[in-house]
Amino acid sequence: MVMLASSLLLQACSGGSSAPPTDLLPGSESFDLTRVNDATIDVIEGDATGVAIPLNITRESANGAPITLSARAANARGARTMDFNFSNNQITSTDEQVSLQVVVGIDALPIQAEQRAFIVSATDGQSTEEIQLSINLTPTSAPDVYLLAGQSNMVGFSGDGTKDASPGGPDEPHPRIKQLHVTFNDEQNFINEIQNTNINRSVLAPAIIQAEDPLHEPLNGAGTAKAGTFIGMGLSFAKAALQDTTAEIVLVPAAWSGSAFCENQDGPMGQWNANSTDIPSLGNTWLFDRAISRTNEALQQTGGVLRGILWHQGESDANDRCAPIYLANLERLAQQFRLRVAPDSRGGEFRRASSPIPFIVGTMSRGFDERGDLSVFSNDKQLIDDYHRQIPEQLPFVATSIHDDLVGEQWPCGNTTCIHFGAEALREMGNRYYQQLRSVMSDYR
Repeated sequence: MVMLASSLLLQACSGGSSAPPTDLLPGSESFDLTRVNDATIDVIEGDATGVAIPLNITRESANGAPITLSARAANARGARTMDFNFSNNQITSTDEQVSLQVVVGIDALPIQAEQRAFIVSATDGQSTEEIQLSINLTPTSAPDVYLLAGQSNMVGFSGDGTKDASPGGPDEPHPRIKQLHVTFNDEQNFINEIQNTNINRSVLAPAIIQAEDPLHEPLNGAGTAKAGTFIGMGLSFAKAALQDTTAEIVLVPAAWSGSAFCENQDGPMGQWNANSTDIPSLGNTWLFDRAISRTNEALQQTGGVLRGILWHQGESDANDRCAPIYLANLERLAQQFRLRVAPDSRGGEFRRASSPIPFIVGTMSRGFDERGDLSVFSNDKQLIDDYHRQIPEQLPFVATSIHDDLVGEQWPCGNTTCIHFGAEALREMGNRYYQQLRSVMSDYR
């Protein structure tokens, strides 16, 4: 129910004492500001047309000073997204009806259905009258889009047979969680820069499917399921995010096992550099470019909103050539993702290096089992770990998800070695990534 406060006549004050009624002030005019009707005010977040609210301004005479109209949100949260426009904000007649257009833009975080208050003010310079109104705000239906980038632990190497997608199982698909339908990470698909940015080599039809682990694997030949029996962290992240959104979630898989900023003999032909560089040890921009093109495709296909970027990588840069320059490369990556993904319905304000698009980084595995012990990092790997923990101090809207405790019998390692987190750890990591995303955006709740 929309709440309409009674009109309040605010008397002019002087020297801390109450002034006489406004009709006794020399040159002042008595006037009233009222709504034309008491109909509920319904607004959809992100709807550019908004809602028109008719208002009446009446006074005894048109001989006084013009009445100026203005509107403001009742709190800081509303002030970020509410926009007001009057059909006429300077009233000189004795009786006039004006229209107030209220538009609410899409906020940095998904919202629930809520009421949002604002205040309409009228003043002739000596007296002021205000009314408080409320709108019923419906969240945007535009999907929440998240980019998944990095190397093997973002792909998910939990081990064959660790996926449990049975009804009620932890990896069961959810009808509101979708994904971009990407091709395999096959070198034959990405052997040069032109092929790497060719969306037809990167995305299959249908472009948007229900998300299912392994996210970086396409549907099998029958087009109904995936052959892989391992998982990553993306699906558990999305399930955690569902509680705070009414929209669908669309995941964009773009990670590649063994990938790095530096050229890596054991990794793919593409690297993660956000810009071309003359530094000999650094490679190309192919994986960054591919991630941009995939994210753009997801936004175009769904009309969605980029809500965050998840990054898990570092092992392949843990050497004396690459570790010292890792932090600078990672900062540049976060900033360039925000700048270069195509604008969504929120516009250019959300395509700046410091825009409130969360960039969440995860720490590397310290797991140990009979195959090896990674609990103590080498000097180069420790430097990268330090940088993962430092980057929130360097850039806004960046957080680090800590995974040092995901070791031992409770958290078995994944495929091949303990460099890979196992299924239980990856599910927990998805939850932690989401909690860090919410934490770093606390001012926007």
